Amino acid sequence: MDNDLILSLQINSKQLDSFCKKIISRSRNVTNVHEALVVLEAFISAHSKDSHGSDNYKTIQNTLKIHSDQTRSILMIEKTKQLEQGLLSNNILLLSDIYNSLSRNGFYQILTHAADQIPRSQIPAISEWVISWAASAKRQAEDASGYPDALDFKKANIDIKQYQAMTDIAYFFNNTYI
Repeated sequence: MDNDLILSLQINSKQLDSFCKKIISRSRNVTNVHEALVVLEAFISAHSKDSHGSDNYKTIQNTLKIHSDQTRSILMIEKTKQLEQGLLSNNILLLSDIYNSLSRNGFYQILTHAADQIPRSQIPAISEWVISWAASAKRQAEDASGYPDALDFKKANIDIKQYQAMTDIAYFFNNTYI
């Protein structure tokens, strides 16, 4: 097999726009579409022979950015609703899944929005539950380790990802509502 084979690719901004609209409208999973658009943007950036400052390059990248921003907005709205539901139902697994699917900054953004959507009368109970869960998990991990100031989540049978999510949520509620 010849390693020097080349495939030239031309991208038309109108066709790209149409393609992006089509995959966004047909997909049931906005996360996958968003990730695909980010990868496509990076692929074009890495493999374009066109100058990165050229008008053609800027137009193509701008088209991708518009659609990527759109899917990011949809994704953040969906995640905010899920996070709100997770907080209201004390669903640690859901909270952890959302936490681990976003950057820390993105998670704090949606946590702020979700908390703003929850009735104020329910915030104290949610705060107490999250803070208590995180403190209890830490005590269990300390007790399981057998060493002072050391944590053993595995022996305590605590999922570290859940602990990290709940600790960050507890930090948020400790510093925002208490």
